[in-house]
Amino acid sequence: MARTARSMIREAKTRKNGMGENYLIVAENGFRPKKTNSNPLSDLIDDETYEVLKSHGLFYKKAVRNYGIRKNYREMRKKMAGTDAIKQLHESFPYLEYDTIRKIIYTR
Repeated sequence: MARTARSMIREAKTRKNGMGENYLIVAENGFRPKKTNSNPLSDLIDDETYEVLKSHGLFYKKAVRNYGIRKNYREMRKKMAGTDAIKQLHESFPYLEYDTIRKIIYTR
């Protein structure tokens, strides 16, 4: 039975070494678990404030996602053409239509 990267991560989270401490398994292809970006609004609010607001459920997830998309687009736009940046964003968010990404970027 083939082992997937997800199963290896699950194993790494649950397996303990002899000292009782967790350790990380890295797959042969170099896959590592994605680090969670704790504060996507770091340029607006500090990490502690973000965690408090998040713990109380005071964020609209789509608005935070859209803010991140607009921020990434502005950064990419400095290095490449607009259509290339949108294509790259579409690869990062395949569940969003190309036109939806354009709408997120160009309207507020």
